[in-house]
Amino acid sequence: MKKIFFSTLFLFAISNVTFAQEKKEADAKTLAKAELNELVAEITLDNSLENGLYMLLVYKHDALAKATSDNERNAVYETMKSKLDGSLTPEQLKKLKSNKKLYENLIK
Repeated sequence: MKKIFFSTLFLFAISNVTFAQEKKEADAKTLAKAELNELVAEITLDNSLENGLYMLLVYKHDALAKATSDNERNAVYETMKSKLDGSLTPEQLKKLKSNKKLYENLIK
């Protein structure tokens, strides 16, 4: 009887861990999509750039969720800043930087 009880308990524990991991991934994608929508409302992007920035934003949220120190977070912030600066045209970047709140939200 004890074996059945502990086996059932173990099964529920494993399923909770699995669902928690899936939720974190969905959260990163949801946050990335929301940030991308704000960016697209500010500047126009072509489809390939939009998809690339979406993947970059998902990476950002995943990396920040896994970061355990300020150094790791700062590395993610620097990566985001350099990737955004390199991906956008000078006109797009100027328009984005004029909206400081959005720009800071995207890189941090």
